[in-house]
Amino acid sequence: MLIFLPGCDDGFDELNINPTQAPDLDPAFQLTFVQIASSNNRYEYWRAQYIYCSTIIQHNASSFSYWAGDKYNEIDSYSSAMWDSSYPRDLKNVVDLVNRTAEDPAQANFNAAARIVKVYLFGRITDLYGDIPYSEAGKGFIDEIFFPKYDTQESIYNDFFSELDAAVAQFSDSALPLQGDIWLDNDISKWKKWANSLKLRYGMRLTKVNPSLAESMVKQALQAGVMESIDDAPVVYHTEMDRNGNTAVMQADDNFRLSEAFVSYLQSTNDPRLSVWGMTYDTEGNEQPDVSTWKGLPNGTDGNSPEFEILEQFVRHNRSTIKSVTAPYIHQGLAEVRFLQAEAAIRGWDSGSAADYFADGLRAGIQQANLYDNTSISEEETEAFVAGNPLDESSTDAALEHIGTEQWVSTYLDAMEAFANWRRTGYPVLTPVDHEIGQTGGTIPRRLYYPPSELGVNPNFKEAIDRQFNGTNDLTGRVWWDAQ
Repeated sequence: MLIFLPGCDDGFDELNINPTQAPDLDPAFQLTFVQIASSNNRYEYWRAQYIYCSTIIQHNASSFSYWAGDKYNEIDSYSSAMWDSSYPRDLKNVVDLVNRTAEDPAQANFNAAARIVKVYLFGRITDLYGDIPYSEAGKGFIDEIFFPKYDTQESIYNDFFSELDAAVAQFSDSALPLQGDIWLDNDISKWKKWANSLKLRYGMRLTKVNPSLAESMVKQALQAGVMESIDDAPVVYHTEMDRNGNTAVMQADDNFRLSEAFVSYLQSTNDPRLSVWGMTYDTEGNEQPDVSTWKGLPNGTDGNSPEFEILEQFVRHNRSTIKSVTAPYIHQGLAEVRFLQAEAAIRGWDSGSAADYFADGLRAGIQQANLYDNTSISEEETEAFVAGNPLDESSTDAALEHIGTEQWVSTYLDAMEAFANWRRTGYPVLTPVDHEIGQTGGTIPRRLYYPPSELGVNPNFKEAIDRQFNGTNDLTGRVWWDAQ
């Protein structure tokens, strides 16, 4: 669905300064605002999604020093970008939307949808940083809480599961119908399936820290019903006025390339998506589509590396597909869900065929790629790719590695989720970078670190750092679910 939001701040400034005006906001408009704002801002996507997450998990690489994630360096404003942008904008608005619609039965569908969106948006923040302000966040005007506590990630996840279940149960045919929903076309059945798909994601997140709870949540999610087709996925098509945050980064910064690890893997599997995501060009800008000759840029290079002198030879992002202003943003794809189902089957948590789920995950990934402009991977090409890459079931570990690696591929352009899933599974096995400006001693980062400004702003900050990371706020601390 295409949408224009001229003057999209109209009314929201009043929410920031005058709480008496908040009840006058149309919940449909506020829902649209939150949905657009969650993926259309270049600032945090440039810094958190690309400079940090995409290079840490080796989707992309850069020889430029400001690409801190590629070298495991710390740049405060980059690490804190998602936090700094999300809390005063989409998180505050979704909390307000949940609060304003909570007591009105007629608004039950808006409240349920907002609760699901709230889980998803806070999920991105807690997965990146660890314990975060959650239960008291966004309540400066509502409850005059100006210094919210840092909830433990464990308690946040437990609330996620409760909220998703409650939201699914809350949807009602007797309440006002949804309006303004640009992700799922105001379709309640799709919202229910997405809520269960999020429960599947967050349930799987706990496989290391609490396997029994992970199993329970995954089984519940699958029994309740997850996405069934590409049409069930929450997707937004941005416009020139409200650009895709990913696209905006690629259009503004040409100083990064697809990584050697990523390109090499896609070449080894004859993945047709390589030419959707990447392309090489000659000196006159003409496409050079023979993927067998392509080279990805190694991670950890810099201005003194020999690669720096030949950057034009490495795979760039495709100008005619993913760099289009109307490129879709997929908030959770069907491919991810199918690979999680395959993993559940391997773990004995689902009675279906892991091999079939895996194959369907590959197919779904192609379907997702075909959503981009100028992309039409045929069914024949798709089935040849699927047939050539059956699930490796030689052992449980081999199957989990294969699934995890293809999940890594499927979440290209969603590096924050790829980073989370890599930390959980350990797949693919990445070769660490040990650059002289790095600050982790060659350890691949495990999180983004909190804004250092929190120390002087929120008196609850120090206690949160002490209990999680022994007082150290850096890239190597492990969040609760990333247990060793």
